Amino acid sequence: MKKNGLSAIASMLLVAILITSCGEKRGGAVNKTGAKAEKRVGVVKRGSFQERISATGNLEAFVEVEVKSQVEGEIVTLAVDEGDYVQADDILLKLDPKRIIEERRQAEANVDAAKASVTQAELNTELKRAQLSTRLSKAEADYKIAESNLDALKAESSSRLTAAATDIQTTKNALEQDNLSLEQTGLALSQAKLTLIDNETALKSAQVSQENALSERDRNKDLFEKKYVAKRTLEETENRLASAESQYNSAKQRVAAQKESIESQKKAVKAKQSIIETRKTTLKYQELNLEKLGEMRAAQEKRSQLQLEIAKRQMEEVKITIDQEQVVADQSKIIAEAQHLRNESSLESVKERLEWTTIRAPISGTITLMELEVGEIVTSGRSAFSQSPPLMTISDLSQMVVKTYINEVDMEQLKVDQMVEITSDTYKGKIYQGRVIEISPIGVERNNIISFEVMIEVIDSPPELKPGMSTDIDIITYEEKNVLLIPVEAVESETSITASAQIGSSNNQFKTDQSIQLKSLSGKSFNGK
Repeated sequence: MKKNGLSAIASMLLVAILITSCGEKRGGAVNKTGAKAEKRVGVVKRGSFQERISATGNLEAFVEVEVKSQVEGEIVTLAVDEGDYVQADDILLKLDPKRIIEERRQAEANVDAAKASVTQAELNTELKRAQLSTRLSKAEADYKIAESNLDALKAESSSRLTAAATDIQTTKNALEQDNLSLEQTGLALSQAKLTLIDNETALKSAQVSQENALSERDRNKDLFEKKYVAKRTLEETENRLASAESQYNSAKQRVAAQKESIESQKKAVKAKQSIIETRKTTLKYQELNLEKLGEMRAAQEKRSQLQLEIAKRQMEEVKITIDQEQVVADQSKIIAEAQHLRNESSLESVKERLEWTTIRAPISGTITLMELEVGEIVTSGRSAFSQSPPLMTISDLSQMVVKTYINEVDMEQLKVDQMVEITSDTYKGKIYQGRVIEISPIGVERNNIISFEVMIEVIDSPPELKPGMSTDIDIITYEEKNVLLIPVEAVESETSITASAQIGSSNNQFKTDQSIQLKSLSGKSFNGK
């Protein structure tokens, strides 16, 4: 059996066994050189046997959280120091919130404006609906009137005479409206002339300002060339000249536009005068031809029929327009509501960023790393591509672990949940209990040796253990209790051994000719008497 460097713990002295080589039947043992080996007497004990893997590692907290800021800003309050213990949700530090508060005010104003737009869109929708309903009612009424007029013309001649008289009265009413419109157009023409006078006055004033600015510019230019004034003074006078020229050109345009407006008003007056004359002629014609209604009966009926068709077509067009404009009005409301929702979302986002200016502890633990001062500017670590360092690190020291690296040749013996004995140079003589909780599935090269990272939990994590302490660990990979232990030097063959036992008192567990079994840690069993 090969020697594996196994360590044994004795619990109870049982019996002394004389060990000889497997090739000896009588006398002393023979070594590989043929020389007779010296007999040795060893002690066989019953006790516990352990196989261990020894390594070194460093203590660290099982749970470590890096605290980063989700917004950028200046630190105005620092509530903790390195080494302080904090509870989850405790305030760690505060950033200056002024800029984000201003953003919140703007966002609130945007929400209010969007809400007003929604209200306005609703009012516009209702107004448009009412207007379209009125237009439809009018179109339907026009259609009914045209239909009624046609029926009246066909019913009797007296109705036609009445219709002719009505036409005459309608012409008179239209003439009155035209006269009123002519009067209003005349007033508008007078007002346009007054406006022209004002614009011409403004033009003269602008021209004077331009001339003054030009004179001042020329004077300053001469002084500048003589180095009596600064270039800035010259530039300011040139700017004033440009402004004066712009005002002068604008005034000229207004005068020209007003003159065109006056000409347009004059043409409108002439056109209305022409219309009035035409209406007067028409009225006279209607009055002269009232007696000839019999001859005009067919023409009037035809005209009434045409009016009926026009009214019907207009009514259908209004219905189509109602549907189209209603869709537009509804769409405007939907757009306003969508903008309102976007602005509300932006406001909630700003409120959330404002809350982030107060940074709180994500877990309970001890601050193990912090290099901050009040007044420092921190950057946001919210982006996945952010390279900003953490503000601080919080470690839960109630759950300590040891990270170590185990040689690949020992990995076959290593399993999760194996017990571990941990010692530290800081606290000599104390043994802490641990347990293997994680074995890395991937090996890494360290000092030209492939090793696997192993994490060991320190059971109950005593408070004196601190992150960074170096430790020695013994991982118990195999253990047998209450077994017969013989010195490892007694094993000279992988296949068999010969052991002679001296039987002592009757209280011994071994009897003459008793069958026994010896078992090695590699799993081999040896039977004998």
